[in-house]
Amino acid sequence: MTPPLVPVYTPMRWLPTLAALVVIAAGLALGNWQLNRAAEKYALQRTLEARVSLSPLDLNTLTEAEITAEDFKYRRAKASGLYLPEGQILIDNRSLGEEIGYYVLTPLKVKNKIWMVNRGFLKKNPLNALVPEVSVPHEVEQVEGELTLGKTRFFELSKDTVQGKIWQNFKPEAYSKMMGYEIAPWVLNLIQPAPGLKAVSDQPDLGIDTHRGYAFQWFALAFTTACIYLYFTFIKKSAVQ
Repeated sequence: MTPPLVPVYTPMRWLPTLAALVVIAAGLALGNWQLNRAAEKYALQRTLEARVSLSPLDLNTLTEAEITAEDFKYRRAKASGLYLPEGQILIDNRSLGEEIGYYVLTPLKVKNKIWMVNRGFLKKNPLNALVPEVSVPHEVEQVEGELTLGKTRFFELSKDTVQGKIWQNFKPEAYSKMMGYEIAPWVLNLIQPAPGLKAVSDQPDLGIDTHRGYAFQWFALAFTTACIYLYFTFIKKSAVQ
């Protein structure tokens, strides 16, 4: 009597199933992780946007402890003080839309504290290599704007990051050391820029849609893998038989 045939399973027969399970599990896990990141950033963006709607801070009345508060980013603020023309610098290689130029930063003495004010964007003239002159008011100014972090982090084209009034990046510590006076750790972007300049805004955009797009791609990969595996494992095999 001939013994019944028993199918022989080899490791190679399990590889497609194992590979499919790994890809599906990874796609689902990474998709969920991207959705969680999007949710976290959405909550943070709502918090930052809510600060914009608050009544403006009065920089003239802030204490030293309040100046270093972490929740000042994107807050509206106002101040009254005198600009210090000798401290004005131009931050090079900045963009506004499709234009390339400078941020014009001028220190404003407010009572016993000095704040850096971004008075606006100045378009660079490619036909003129001279450092542009931007006039500074000498009377007491009433200013209002949006607070943002003072330190900028951009690629530096060379080791000579400071050339006279032209800076590649704004570094509060280096600026304070060079100028000889301490400044607040924030920059005030003026709502109404100085004459001849354009307003600079640093609205919160944390890339939420990017995370959602990545999540869709990971879920799509998991779904496509599952469909291909089911087709070749069951549907096509049944059709052949």
